[in-house]
Amino acid sequence: MSDTNATTTDAEGEEVNTLEQSTITMVDVLEQEKEMEDEYAAVLGASDEKACTYAKGPIQRQALYSCLTCCPEARTDLAKCAGVCLACSYRCHENHELVELYTKRNFRCDCPTLRLGAVKRCCLNPQLEGPQPSNDGNLYNQNFQGLYCQCKRPYPDPERTTEEVMLQCAVCEDWYHLPHMKAPGASEKMLDSCSEMICDTCMDKNQFLRDYTGLALQAVEAEESKADLKADKVQVDAEADSKPEQTEEPASKRLKLSTGDCRRPNPTKKHQGAAFWTNDWRKSLCKCTECLALFKEFAVEFLLDADDSAKAYEDRGMKRAEENSSYEQGMRALSSIDRTQQIDAITEYNRMTDKLKDYLKGFALRDKVVTPEDINVFFTRMRDENKPSVGQPHFCR
Repeated sequence: MSDTNATTTDAEGEEVNTLEQSTITMVDVLEQEKEMEDEYAAVLGASDEKACTYAKGPIQRQALYSCLTCCPEARTDLAKCAGVCLACSYRCHENHELVELYTKRNFRCDCPTLRLGAVKRCCLNPQLEGPQPSNDGNLYNQNFQGLYCQCKRPYPDPERTTEEVMLQCAVCEDWYHLPHMKAPGASEKMLDSCSEMICDTCMDKNQFLRDYTGLALQAVEAEESKADLKADKVQVDAEADSKPEQTEEPASKRLKLSTGDCRRPNPTKKHQGAAFWTNDWRKSLCKCTECLALFKEFAVEFLLDADDSAKAYEDRGMKRAEENSSYEQGMRALSSIDRTQQIDAITEYNRMTDKLKDYLKGFALRDKVVTPEDINVFFTRMRDENKPSVGQPHFCR
């Protein structure tokens, strides 16, 4: 029987309650599990891991993968690229060389199509008679070849010795290193506040978006010296003292709407380079008839939809994860058992972790891919070890 008041002595000769340590360790295990769940949810969103999305047509946003095993020519020819959904990456392309694409907009799974050859059949679409025509509406960029940024390097880059920070453009959906873009000064200080980024190339292609850069983060203005700010304040105060008091802003300074009620701003400063946006900037985009025509002409109507953003995609994944969170289930279970049982649980968890590490080490030494069947075998063995021997007598203690 376990001692519910068990203590031990640390290096300094002070008593330490081992139960307290075990309880904290158990919570730490659950919190680590939650961190992994959150990361998983952010990358996969609310993507379906069981059913191919081909039948649903283009999906607004989903997790995608490029298969270089099925499409080896894609490495050098962008026209040969293909993207597969999450479910097909598990069922049809297991052990293949896959490039994780994070998420792309309005994409239809290529697995059942001629993009992957005239012979291959999608395991999740047995009802289809042979490969289907290619998805003409899909867009492919260099990410499908495993290349990113203007430097056209893989991620992670095996030649880099420092941490890589990459941002995805909200328009072209390529990923960029900040130093490889034209960007406003001190842009690295805006990363924590930035929700979306539009690269310098896309800002140049869509000139009318520069009208909205007043909504973008302004790092340069934030870097003004205190002396300059103080001087500006003194000048403004002096001008205010020299003018008669006004109860209403002059009509010439008021923002006037056009006859079409256009809300597109008219910035006083010309923005150069990439733009970094806060979370709700899309809601401020003008939707008058003239502006809608502009968004359509430049093929960026998706910017008018807040649900198109990568953050909205991640939020959907987080909501789904909360509904099926093993962290929440674990915390409820932890609160329902006594402290002795908590120690037994963490001890068993640590034993399982050590055995799993030893089990997986054999696969690493043999350079063998671990399959779901291998994991099932491991846990079957663990369950068998925990079963009492049949016919073993029970002794009261």
